Amino acid sequence: DDLGRRITLARPAHRIVALSPHATELVIAAGASDRLVGITAASDTPERLAAVPRIGGPGALDRERVLQLQPDLAVGWHSGNRAQDLDWLDRTGIALFRSEPTDLADIAATIRALGRLAGTEAVADPAADAFVLGLRTPCAKYPPRPAYVVVWERPPMAIGGRHWINDALHAAGFQNQFAAHDAGAFAIAPEAMLAAAGGAQRIALMPGLTGRAAEIADLLSRPGPQLPRAVQLLCELRTVPWR
Repeated sequence: DDLGRRITLARPAHRIVALSPHATELVIAAGASDRLVGITAASDTPERLAAVPRIGGPGALDRERVLQLQPDLAVGWHSGNRAQDLDWLDRTGIALFRSEPTDLADIAATIRALGRLAGTEAVADPAADAFVLGLRTPCAKYPPRPAYVVVWERPPMAIGGRHWINDALHAAGFQNQFAAHDAGAFAIAPEAMLAAAGGAQRIALMPGLTGRAAEIADLLSRPGPQLPRAVQLLCELRTVPWR
């Protein structure tokens, strides 16, 4: 998995629980959507998964429900799920794949890995290839345009250099103004945010946006197979003012 832990199953996984929206998307991309027996609550869950039991939301997992579902594989988000829930899963003996991508290559590798765990390599490997191909844009060849990513405004929060979003920005021809800050999402003084705004592209990930800005915010907000679309849209907007 993304922590370098080897996940071994006696047979391909047939009962999978996904512990975050992006984990659900990765399992689907790997061709194992029919193996999902539990997912977390999310407003953008595909309609075909409407009947799949919910095992929690942004907070705690429903541990009792997870045990009732008898999964042979759980796909968790190392920094997004509660540490105590992930540690509990390890103690139960349920195989746990911890997703924690640092760049876009990790996401493609996860799609392939989940395909191996589910025995769906025939779908997963082409999906991973398509993911990598979809990240190629002409914008990556241009001199990078400065940008900054706003996660929240009150208090101000931005994306630093230790985040996979920087890889997406680079593919679209942008350079994060705060890449030198060794952090993922971090609080920033309003004055520093204003200073970054001068001549730089503002990319917002907050709710309440409209139009293309809202679409990009949604696509860019989680490390899943939808990111090539976000990169393509950012490339299209690279030479025009943000709205």
